[in-house]
Amino acid sequence: MIGMAEMAGRELDGLRELFEQAPAAMALLRGPTHVFELANPAYLALVNYRDVIGKPLQEALPEIVGQRFLALLDEVQRTGKAHVGRATPVVLQQATPGTYAERVLDFVYQPLRHSTGEVSGVFVLATDVTDRVRAEQTLSQQRRLYEAILTNTPDFAYVFDLEHRFVYANEGLLKMWGKSWDEAIGRTCLELGYEPWHAAMHNREIDQVAATRQPIRGEVPFTGTFGRRIYDYVFVPVFNSNGEVEAVAGTTRDVTERKDAEEALRSANRRKDEFLATLAHELRNPLAPIRNAVQLMKHLPSPDPQLRPVREIIERQVRHMVRLVDDLLDVSRITLGQVTLRNEVVSLGSALTDAIEASRPLIEAAEHRFTVRLPSEKMQVVGDSTRLSQVFQNLLNNAAKYTPHGGRLSLHVERTGNDAMVVVRDDGIGIPSELHSRIFELFTRAHPSEEIKTSGLGIGLALAKQLVELHGGEITVRSEGTGMGSEFTVRLPLLETLNTAEATPADAPEHLAMSKRRVLVVDDNRDAAESLAMLLKFYGCSVEVALGGEAALGIVGRFRPDIVLLDIGMPGMDGYATARHIRSTAAGKDTFLVALTGWGQDEDKRRAREAGFDEHLTKPVDPSLLSTLLTVERAAAD
Repeated sequence: MIGMAEMAGRELDGLRELFEQAPAAMALLRGPTHVFELANPAYLALVNYRDVIGKPLQEALPEIVGQRFLALLDEVQRTGKAHVGRATPVVLQQATPGTYAERVLDFVYQPLRHSTGEVSGVFVLATDVTDRVRAEQTLSQQRRLYEAILTNTPDFAYVFDLEHRFVYANEGLLKMWGKSWDEAIGRTCLELGYEPWHAAMHNREIDQVAATRQPIRGEVPFTGTFGRRIYDYVFVPVFNSNGEVEAVAGTTRDVTERKDAEEALRSANRRKDEFLATLAHELRNPLAPIRNAVQLMKHLPSPDPQLRPVREIIERQVRHMVRLVDDLLDVSRITLGQVTLRNEVVSLGSALTDAIEASRPLIEAAEHRFTVRLPSEKMQVVGDSTRLSQVFQNLLNNAAKYTPHGGRLSLHVERTGNDAMVVVRDDGIGIPSELHSRIFELFTRAHPSEEIKTSGLGIGLALAKQLVELHGGEITVRSEGTGMGSEFTVRLPLLETLNTAEATPADAPEHLAMSKRRVLVVDDNRDAAESLAMLLKFYGCSVEVALGGEAALGIVGRFRPDIVLLDIGMPGMDGYATARHIRSTAAGKDTFLVALTGWGQDEDKRRAREAGFDEHLTKPVDPSLLSTLLTVERAAAD
């Protein structure tokens, strides 16, 4: 059998092994000077493996002096009561002489007694918790920082658990709810007073974020302590260390002011659009009788040849006024995304020819030398022929206006890869380099105060750029500076076409011959009505005039017109109502109804179609277009 001595020896060996291998620092101090009797490897590592055995504590670890540890040991030695210290900082000398570092220890001073009960020493047990304490301090600092940010941010911040309950809400959200932390945390949206549809929506979104692991964004109205507001919110997944979604976090921002500002901008745009439409209507109404009168003067013999240049001046300025009004409205519509291109396969040569003919009077009036080089191959693009012609007309008109009398202008076209490149060049007053980046912006004018005085609103190039981009192309400018001329280049994507000669459209006659037509002119503007009637009579039509809708109804049954040219904006019975009444009569069922009005926006054309009009023309109507219209045969007409 094992003897008592052997058993005691084995226990002592086990204790010694435990002492040596323990992760905690352990030491045994004896006597009033606390001499080191034992120290395990963990303790020696803590004090940088100094030779401490057999030395008093004050000698072995002199840096301890003044740190109150000696006083604590004296107290334990004297009273026989153990002392426990939690997260206590201690400064210890490092391996490099003269250097020190602070460690944080959990420690126990346990008195050891003789069989007589007298304290013979102190057992020291210390655990280095420096890393843990510093990590906790860092985490605490971060939490305070995040809480400060979340408390002071104007946004609401919160976290849902996967049961749709709030587990965190920042101060701003609690104030919006009018709830304390204890009243809100652990509650669902429905329990916090959200409308049922609103609470159900957020529940679905929380489930969606958890399932898809993707953020979700929304916008919703909510009535809280701040009143009825509009909020923009984002929900994002929160992952645990295993990569699983354990919660859903969110932020919410009050966007009421932004929404109000956006609505104010939309309202301002609507008012601007309405103003421009009204302005166009008011400008076009007086232009209509002027253009009609000029057209009559053009065809009637004049005893004084000096009246011809006077008439030509008026005609040019009317055309210019019409173009200004149209450009201003076009820019507004394009900016608001209200322009729809009537896309078709377009001959680029035809669009350029139309632009050249429209700009030729201005070029010839300034006696410019104008050269044109069109391609021999057929070039086709997908686009709106009228709008493309408008682009090139604006460029040619600008070149003519900004080039001194007798200058040189040119237009040439070539293929570059899959694009058509149209270049309009002049030797005019040029564009300063600092304006190149802004020349295509609205209301930019290169030389507002130069010797060459030109009219215009600074919108032609802006309109050209927008129209070119709607066609998938680009427009650029090049100028060496003031007095060095300008060059504008338009690139448009080409369709693949056959290499055939470009057909040039034949010149149209000034006005088409027409059979005798019965035409009723209805307009509350006497000058517009009578001047148009005079022009139509010159064309050989039988014409009657009504200065209002009700008067027109009385004439239709008696006169039985083939065509009615009907103004829209009349007092009392407007043009839409008049058209519907005419269509409802036997005499007017097959009459060709034409809206001839200053209102020319897309909405106006739509309303005209719905009221029964066959055509919609904008004042002042081009006389050649009017003469063409008078040759149209309505299917049911005699």
